[in-house]
Amino acid sequence: MKRIALVLIAALAGGCAGIGPAPQPRAFDLGIAAPQARLQPLRPVTVRAAAPFDGVEMHYRLAWRNAAELSAFTQSRWAATPAELLRKQLLRASGEGLAKCGVEIELQEFSQVFASPQASEAKIELQASLAGPKGRIAARSWRISEPNGGAEAAGGAAALARATDAAVGEIAGWVAAQPECR
Repeated sequence: MKRIALVLIAALAGGCAGIGPAPQPRAFDLGIAAPQARLQPLRPVTVRAAAPFDGVEMHYRLAWRNAAELSAFTQSRWAATPAELLRKQLLRASGEGLAKCGVEIELQEFSQVFASPQASEAKIELQASLAGPKGRIAARSWRISEPNGGAEAAGGAAALARATDAAVGEIAGWVAAQPECR
């Protein structure tokens, strides 16, 4: 009986020898640089995201297989929700001074889309509405795509940072074109 127990313990110990600590998830954000575009001062900046983009999971789609299937990287995540990351970039781009307008944004897509196993692009879809002292001024939607997302989460995070910078530029131009916000 002792012999069987020793053999069983040795087998279990040998089977566990290759198991080490599980890899730690990596957290990404949009970087420390402020967007290139400058926004006019804004009162409230509200950004929310539609499900499933309202969490910290980094989502991707394998368009070459099924573009309607949304998956999440298991070892990579956002440091904050995509809505909070975008809000932070909008605040970084916001100018100083008296704010006449506020913006409300809803993220509807924030993912890395793979056209093939080796090539991806960042996709952002958002809707924004602008409000002035007398109520709603304008509303607009954007679809932004940034190529060269690479084949892994880190490349997707970099491409989504560039796409977010482009989105901030689009929003800045749109706000600047509203006479009520000047």
